[in-house]
Amino acid sequence: MSEFSRINTATAHQLWQSGEAAFADIRDERSFALGHIPGAVHLTDASLIDFLGQIDDDQPVVVVCYHGNSSQGAAQYLAQQGVEPVSSLDGGFTAWAQLFPDAVERN
Repeated sequence: MSEFSRINTATAHQLWQSGEAAFADIRDERSFALGHIPGAVHLTDASLIDFLGQIDDDQPVVVVCYHGNSSQGAAQYLAQQGVEPVSSLDGGFTAWAQLFPDAVERN
């Protein structure tokens, strides 16, 4: 069975800057609209199939939630679907926004 890993905010930021990873934000629509990691996909049940079709087979995926808890279950689900490598962002979007306020997109 495939497994996910946990990734710290600084390492995730490096992946984001390099453009290597896809970011999947599982927070609710309103929270996503208020602020998200630029380029992140708002991942919902409705957008899951499209997301899986858009990522490269070996492209790292970082799953983002509010505080890094719910993203672990979502990352495990993606791993079970064959996505690898897949990581859960420790501290979630809250930690990201605190450490990298300039790397937050608002709709």
